[in-house]
Amino acid sequence: MKKLLLILLAVFMFVGCGQPTTDNAGIIQRTDDLSSKVLDLASEYQKNSYELSREVYSDTVQTSFNSTQIDGLSDLIAGWEQQHTVFSDIKMTDPYVHTNYFSNGNIWSNFWFTWSATSNATGNKLEIRAHFDYKWEDGKIVVSQGFFSDEEFNKEMASAMQ
Repeated sequence: MKKLLLILLAVFMFVGCGQPTTDNAGIIQRTDDLSSKVLDLASEYQKNSYELSREVYSDTVQTSFNSTQIDGLSDLIAGWEQQHTVFSDIKMTDPYVHTNYFSNGNIWSNFWFTWSATSNATGNKLEIRAHFDYKWEDGKIVVSQGFFSDEEFNKEMASAMQ
């Protein structure tokens, strides 16, 4: 009986896995123009300057930071400027970025880094590991998604608004 169960389990494992699909197969590049632009955008953000952002992001970019939604480039930049009012010495260290070119035409850049800053309201120093994804269409970022632990960040933002 045990042998029969093991044989059935093995059959289900191989049948369930199926053949790999190439529907979204593609290539990953670390040294392409889009990956370089992501690093340039990060450098610009740290300086509280947004000239390249105005060129690279779509005016209608859809952005999410965890569960917070931001519609459009002007609101996104306003949020970044507010961060520079609430925090000082903003840095993005330990960067790693690559861009995925999928066979279906989708292009996404993935960016990992450590964001750090000092709260101007409390003096607390924050250090947050983050991951961002950027969807490119016609040379513009049309979707931006950020994932990070935002509890301390949100506390400091709230302290600054009081």
